[in-house]
Amino acid sequence: MLSTIREKTQGIIATFILLLIVIPFALWGINSYFESGSKLDVATVNGVDISQVSYHRVLDQLRGRVDPATFDSRQFKEKILDSLVEQTLLVQDAREQGYRVSDARLAETIRSLPYFQRDGKFDTTMYEAVLRNQGMTPQEFERRLREQSITGQIQAGLSESGIVTDADVAQVARRLSQQREVAYAVINLESLMTKMSVDEKDIEKYYAEHTDLFQTPEQVRVAYLRLSSSDLNQDYQPTEDDLKKAYADEAARYVVPAVHRASHILISLPPDATEAQAKAALAKIEDIAKQARAGADFAGLAKKYSQDSATAVHGGDLGVIHPGILPKSLESAVFAMSKPGEISQPVRTSFGYHLIKLTAYTAEKRRPFAEVRKDLVQLVRRRKGEEKYFDVSEKFRNLVYEQPDSLAPAAKALGLTIQKSDWFTRAGGAGIAANPKVVQAAFQPDVLSGVRNSDAIDFSDDTLVAVRVTDRKPAARKPLNDVRAEIERVLKQEQAQKAGRRLAETWLAQLRADDGRLDALAKRSGFKYQSPKMLMRSQNAGVDPRIVDAAFRAPRPDGGKAVYDLVDLGGRGYAVFALERVLQPSGKAMDSTESEARRILAAQRGAGYYAYYRAGLREKAKIKIFADQL
Repeated sequence: MLSTIREKTQGIIATFILLLIVIPFALWGINSYFESGSKLDVATVNGVDISQVSYHRVLDQLRGRVDPATFDSRQFKEKILDSLVEQTLLVQDAREQGYRVSDARLAETIRSLPYFQRDGKFDTTMYEAVLRNQGMTPQEFERRLREQSITGQIQAGLSESGIVTDADVAQVARRLSQQREVAYAVINLESLMTKMSVDEKDIEKYYAEHTDLFQTPEQVRVAYLRLSSSDLNQDYQPTEDDLKKAYADEAARYVVPAVHRASHILISLPPDATEAQAKAALAKIEDIAKQARAGADFAGLAKKYSQDSATAVHGGDLGVIHPGILPKSLESAVFAMSKPGEISQPVRTSFGYHLIKLTAYTAEKRRPFAEVRKDLVQLVRRRKGEEKYFDVSEKFRNLVYEQPDSLAPAAKALGLTIQKSDWFTRAGGAGIAANPKVVQAAFQPDVLSGVRNSDAIDFSDDTLVAVRVTDRKPAARKPLNDVRAEIERVLKQEQAQKAGRRLAETWLAQLRADDGRLDALAKRSGFKYQSPKMLMRSQNAGVDPRIVDAAFRAPRPDGGKAVYDLVDLGGRGYAVFALERVLQPSGKAMDSTESEARRILAAQRGAGYYAYYRAGLREKAKIKIFADQL
């Protein structure tokens, strides 16, 4: 019974929140196609428009999180639009199938989201302020969140519905259990490079042909304003009344709650129990209560009579009771008791009649006001700073936007100091330039040219920044002397790559012609040889995964003759391996291997179902893309 209670009260909500988390927050803007007013559209999906405004909103949310070159590419923009089209299709189909999220569940989800909480608790002021800073109303946010949750339900249902037979599991488990004995040698490029030489003319030619590779990147310095809640009201001195009010409001922060541990006995009832059945169950639980109060061992009674199989074997022990775990009536009965050994009156729930015994109790403890006074001062100051920040942040945004020629008006109006950064490139830099959003803003064309301030940048949850480019160094070609060593290494690496490949192919030809042994070939060329070792797909014993993968793709040795092949290890070099033998354990695979096989198959097939479902929606949909509006 207890496992059922916990599943009903926690499992659904926990799963729901998890589904919301894995859906990218950046795509929550897709449903602004419901917004009215004249607009340009980037696509139409089954007669529903995706506006250019909603498309650009998604791009703005991703700005600064993606490499600038990628962000500005046509391919990236088309990928974003493709995601919007797919999300639109998913929302439409979810609604047609009747998926819904109740207001109560939606409210519970919002209250659980950490960025709407202050000190671990949902804060309405924080909720409204965060949404306001994102340019969203609560109604708009709640609509989008509701739609994301219903599409998440479909994804979860399909992804978890992969059908896997025992025969499939056994087949994959056999593959996972298979062992292969492999020896190998690695032709290391670094070793070969020491034997390579490069002509000065080759260096000069490479330098001339690759002008784009040897550039000092464009650099800028910026002036910036920073508005942070942590900098506001640090000099504020709260009154005693302020501190006492905070102490009262934050009672939970300074209280160690009471601890209740309890055991129970259940006489179960069916959901449609008759009056006679209820009377019989009540009479039985009252008789058990009489025995318990007369001194009978409660744990023994639970083992004998309780119909909650999960707890009966443990003497009815429910453990420590936390709010929200048990049904309300049962929870109230537990929290009403404060004397260990106390036994409740019978309590009825949807599961039947319960008898509860309080087995342990620790009273609530509260830290005195004087002990936490310093903490309260910082708490009140922080709150004042946050309140002032949310009031001033909109003014900050407007000032840097409406007076784009200088940061001085905003600095004067808000009492802020204009600060200066060091030089930095599009890859970022030190201090404020370590934040990708700042770098992205500084290199926007009209900001980079010094025409205007940047827009206000959400540097963090409680900090805004605006920048203005004050100095700029254009990209320039590095002198040959500065890059000579770099070019020489590149050319040696190219030579070593070719020489390594030739050597690997020579070894392979000799081994396949029975004209040598792998260990002898490696020793002669001065490379490390790894003697034969048994490998499994899931246990590679420290061997490069590329070698393991190639060894398990190789054909089985025939007639005791090893199978040889080579593996390209990229910048590391080449490996030549010998597959000596293949071992297939007899009998049934271990339970852990079968579990892994079942998990792999279920995940693959579940993902396949979801992919087919999405492809099916696209195939049936009427989609029109307006590429010129991207």
